Amino acid sequence: MALVSDRDSEAFNEAVEHRKTGKIRFGLHFMKNWFLERLALCFPIPSWRAAFHRARGVCIGKNVYIGYDVIFDRVYPELITVEDYAVIADRCIISSHSGGATLLRSVYPREMKPVKIGRGAWLSPACIVIMGVEIGERSVIGTGAVVTHSIPPKSVAVGVPAKVIKTLDLPEETADPY
Repeated sequence: MALVSDRDSEAFNEAVEHRKTGKIRFGLHFMKNWFLERLALCFPIPSWRAAFHRARGVCIGKNVYIGYDVIFDRVYPELITVEDYAVIADRCIISSHSGGATLLRSVYPREMKPVKIGRGAWLSPACIVIMGVEIGERSVIGTGAVVTHSIPPKSVAVGVPAKVIKTLDLPEETADPY
């Protein structure tokens, strides 16, 4: 029995090729990010959770709240941007790539696309945000929603797939809230 499956080897090699780096260098990078993610998942201080994810490559602004068990893409965290004052509640998943079953690659090839969570957006618990999605400033994503398309600013979106159900009547921001 092999220690690494053909599928794991293929995925690893694709990531190495995409990053234009060597296998050992990428392997060390991936292990460092895995360790930082483990710390971030359950660390008791929210600002430290954000710091651990920043160290993995996620672009996180100031005063961002990252809840417990939040998973940012494990292979391409650098494609994710979370702007200032955003809230990402417990157990959300944000993915910046796809790579389904090997036998479906001709129909669903591996893709990587950036994800952006806008300033002051609020992702309620257990949301899933897929690659290529932008969530507008001060938007709210309901608990358990699966966001498959971009959400405009100041919107409330819920459901599977997430649909905008309301536009928020918010005043324009005039200053930094802190």
